[in-house]
Amino acid sequence: MPAAFPVRNDAALVLEGGGMRAQYASGAMDWFLRAGIRFPYVIGVSAGISNAASYVAGQFGRNREIFTRFAGDPRYFSWRNWPKQGNPFGMRFIYRQIPKLIPFDFAAFAAAPVRFRIGATDCRTGQAVFFDKEDAPMIDALLASSSLPVVGRMARVNRRLYLDGGIADPIPFRQAAADGQARRVAILTRNLGFRKRSPRPAMRAAIRLKYRHFPALAQAVLRQHETYNRELDDLAAEEAAGRVLVIRPSQPLHVGRYSQDRAELERLYQNGWADAAARAEQLRGFLAP
Repeated sequence: MPAAFPVRNDAALVLEGGGMRAQYASGAMDWFLRAGIRFPYVIGVSAGISNAASYVAGQFGRNREIFTRFAGDPRYFSWRNWPKQGNPFGMRFIYRQIPKLIPFDFAAFAAAPVRFRIGATDCRTGQAVFFDKEDAPMIDALLASSSLPVVGRMARVNRRLYLDGGIADPIPFRQAAADGQARRVAILTRNLGFRKRSPRPAMRAAIRLKYRHFPALAQAVLRQHETYNRELDDLAAEEAAGRVLVIRPSQPLHVGRYSQDRAELERLYQNGWADAAARAEQLRGFLAP
């Protein structure tokens, strides 16, 4: 076991989503495990927080093994999944079967002294909701957090409908601060300078039609680019003030949300590992009790 890396009690790990781009964060989190860095608070959305479950359980390399074994497998991703599952990702396979095929240590996860917060978007209100370990079955909450808008089907948790947490709060560093976590390490899955664009008119019309019975959700999806870009601006201000340390891909991205190229996913994972390792001294100072 690596020597413990001292971490203050008000430190948080904040994770952006991004589908397969979240393998960048998997590389960084495996480096954290190797370095003995264990955050007392972890928050995120979509694939980011899903991958963080293995980090909290202390399962080094588990996320890497998943994409190594299953990227390209139609059970994992195929547009043929859409008619039956309402999502190109095989959500039942990913969240119900993979934890058995590559065993997830539920006991270690439950015992970890970590506040683990899963962000989702409430379909009735269009607002961000955060589930703790005790609030709902973890797999149900993770599935809801990862249910993509437009191409995905709503997920039900405790009798309410939810979609991807990245709609309402894609980088939940402010929620971490509201929960008392003054020092936040945010792992992003886009290169510096990236900005989201407004949906094209045809897509805007499709969003309004699809969510015509959920007007608040429709507005949240239509404004998703504004929400994301505003959070980037606010995050930059927090970083300049020394309250947030941001880790983001240092190499140009060649992995998209749906990418199944194992070689590119491995390069992205290695980029996450290398970028985290390169910030070791900064992390030590930033997280020191």
